[in-house]
Amino acid sequence: MKTAIVTDSTAVVDKEFVKSNPNVYIVPLHLMIKDHDYADGVDLTQEMFFQMMDQSSIIPTTSQPSVGEILELFEMLKSKYDQILYITISSKISGTYSTGKLAMNQIEGIEIEVFDSLHTSAIQLMFVKEAVRLASKGKTIHEIVSILEILREKAAIYLIVDDLKHLARTGRVNNVSAIIGTLLKIKPILKFEDGYINLHKKVRSLSKAYQDVIEIAKAEQLNCSSLIMVAHANSHQNAVKIRDMLKKIYPNHDIEICELSPVISVHTGPNSVGVAWLKKV
Repeated sequence: MKTAIVTDSTAVVDKEFVKSNPNVYIVPLHLMIKDHDYADGVDLTQEMFFQMMDQSSIIPTTSQPSVGEILELFEMLKSKYDQILYITISSKISGTYSTGKLAMNQIEGIEIEVFDSLHTSAIQLMFVKEAVRLASKGKTIHEIVSILEILREKAAIYLIVDDLKHLARTGRVNNVSAIIGTLLKIKPILKFEDGYINLHKKVRSLSKAYQDVIEIAKAEQLNCSSLIMVAHANSHQNAVKIRDMLKKIYPNHDIEICELSPVISVHTGPNSVGVAWLKKV
């Protein structure tokens, strides 16, 4: 069966992967900056986004893809594929999943599944790559979703932000007590839990936060088949530092560095780094 794998721009699937896997399609989320609508990752890269933010005091707003955008894509794919799997950002922090379900219910004549990653960024990207691998082996989208549901329970993202005001302003931190960090100049370690972004721990410095996350990763005792990634928002140097720390624990792992999409960077702010892994058995 011919299978289309669709995801949204917050997964930050690199162009080379899409080029080598033509059955992968990206639906962009949107950013509104100075009354201009930008398609995330299409006409606005992370570098461009932070350059604009350095020159402006305006707070960008973000929005999910419209039902019409997804319907248009699904209708196009319907003529080329037998089934469609759409992997979205967490439904607890975006309406993208719900919009995908609405579009799915309006399309007839093709099997469609919409899978809620309950994460974003690196974990979402890992799910996309796993779905592509499974589809290449002839798995149906229902079989792929069953496997992804198991993997989702073994996935983790820890996010270290330099300034909590961005997440506090946009309301993406689930537990309100996290806002205290802005007053005390504390560096929070955040974690995705059941699709929400929750405060995991508050520490006094970025270096201590990095070390704590490394210790968490070490305690997981990830095996050779597990996946590890580091994502960042305008903080490549710190991402490299964390990757090098992880390599001392897991020297045989290929630890990829990726960028957080502009839509996610709006909420994390600059100098943010995330460590993600998918524990496979």
